[in-house]
Amino acid sequence: MSKMSELSQVLDEMIACGEGMIKAANALKDIFSSTEEAPAKTETKTAKKATKQDATVTEEAKPEPTPTYTKEDVRGVLAAKSAAGFKKEVKELLEKFGAQQLKQIDPKDYAAILKEAEVIGNA
Repeated sequence: MSKMSELSQVLDEMIACGEGMIKAANALKDIFSSTEEAPAKTETKTAKKATKQDATVTEEAKPEPTPTYTKEDVRGVLAAKSAAGFKKEVKELLEKFGAQQLKQIDPKDYAAILKEAEVIGNA
C-alpha cells in the first residue's frame, strides 16, 4: 500500500472518529439541556417578524423525526456515567436490557437506554 493511500485511510478513520465524538457531544448536550430551564428571552421587532413568518411555514411542517443514536453516542454517555462513579448503575442498566456489554444491545434500544441513563446520578 502506498504512503498516500495509507494517509488517506488514516484521515478517513480520524474523520469518522471525530464525527462519532460530535454525535456523542450532541447527545450529552441534549441530555443536559433538557433538564435545565431555558432563560427567558426578550423578543425584538425583527425576531417577532421572523416568528410570524415562521408560523406560516411551521403550519405545513412535518413533525420532527425521533433522533437516531449510534453505539458511539450511547458508549460516550455510559462511559461518562461510569467515570462519574456510577459504574454499578450503568451495569444494571445494561442488564435491564438483557446484556452484559453494549455490543449486545439492539440498536433500536439506544434511545431508551439514553433516556434511562439521564436519571443516573441525578436522583
